[in-house]
Amino acid sequence: GELAKLLYRMRSIDPIKLQTMATQNAETTDDGEPRPLLVGDAVPLTGTIKSMQLVPIPKQLTEVLEFTQLHVITVEDTDGHEVKVISFPLPKDARAGDQLEGVGVALQVEESLDITPPRASAMVCNRVRWLPVSSSNLGWQLLRNQGVDISLLSDLGTRNRQTLLAEDGDAFYAMMAAASDIGQDRVEIPNPSEIEPVTLLQGSSELTGQWMQMNLETVLITRISVTEPQRQMELGSDHYYQIDAVGDLGKVVVQIERPAGDDGPPASFHNRYTVSVVTRSLPAFLETQIQRQEGGNAVISGLKTKIQMDGFFFRLWSYETDFMSQNGGGDQFGPLLIAAVIRDKQPDSTDPAGVNLIGSVAAFAVILAIFGVWAWQRKVDSLDRAVRERKKEKEAESLRIP
Repeated sequence: GELAKLLYRMRSIDPIKLQTMATQNAETTDDGEPRPLLVGDAVPLTGTIKSMQLVPIPKQLTEVLEFTQLHVITVEDTDGHEVKVISFPLPKDARAGDQLEGVGVALQVEESLDITPPRASAMVCNRVRWLPVSSSNLGWQLLRNQGVDISLLSDLGTRNRQTLLAEDGDAFYAMMAAASDIGQDRVEIPNPSEIEPVTLLQGSSELTGQWMQMNLETVLITRISVTEPQRQMELGSDHYYQIDAVGDLGKVVVQIERPAGDDGPPASFHNRYTVSVVTRSLPAFLETQIQRQEGGNAVISGLKTKIQMDGFFFRLWSYETDFMSQNGGGDQFGPLLIAAVIRDKQPDSTDPAGVNLIGSVAAFAVILAIFGVWAWQRKVDSLDRAVRERKKEKEAESLRIP
């Protein structure tokens, strides 16, 4: 119970401040000696999971603390020592051998002549970064290789069809930064699975973080400023771009029911459905088209062009639209994707492929026909002249008087 209360109170501690305190505690004194480690000091954690145990908290605390279990994790640190870590439950996919990183508060300090400097043998961590050794989800593996805390992804699906929330922030910026780095990296990356919007609408919670490819047509591109220094540092930029696009529904008709108590017909989507894409930076071809169309560094650009995107599925998110206000009530929801690579799929011209070639062949055929008619006419005229000449000769002969 006391550990649960302590874990609950740690949620209000600024993680950046806790990290700063841990860094200061790791520094040496003016004499060059390690600083003494005390119970309650902030300490870093890096190691691999050896074992885990879920422990229920007293029932009388569950309603107040709003969680029912805590995890007692035995971690082997980089020096080979074991430390007991008390934390909120890790995702169910966590296994022995996975790596954990974080910053916590020392609960027990082990001191002996063999241990210099003293180390924490038990600690409590509000949040640990979970980096699985392997995963059946290819997207998770790619993100893990970029240092993304996969535990942030495990509960994204529980917030499907909600607006972006503060709880989404850590995963949102970490995934966007990782996706951009993956797209800029020259090493070969696995081919993504091609997925249609309707697939995400049907089974979205199981596809969170999935590495996928989707063909889209852009509608609106907006540059969004990032003002918080912490988020700027996480993203590696002071802005990102949101691409509002549409994807093909094929023969599927999507109907969104009206809110309870509204008996009107549902809002229906035929042929295409809205998809949102975010990216830290735009590819050169989109920047060029925006520059050409808007004539400057536009914040908002109504650009329509076909693209192909490789990236990660974040979750379904909701937002207000005039269409839903007029036809269905409530907010519209749709897939939110984080792009790693965006390709130009717009044809080079407005003519379909092959039209220019067909036109050239047709024009050449017309020229040949005209030349043929001209040649045939010359031949006919020549024959006519010969016939007339022979006729004149016959007429002369017949009119000639001896």
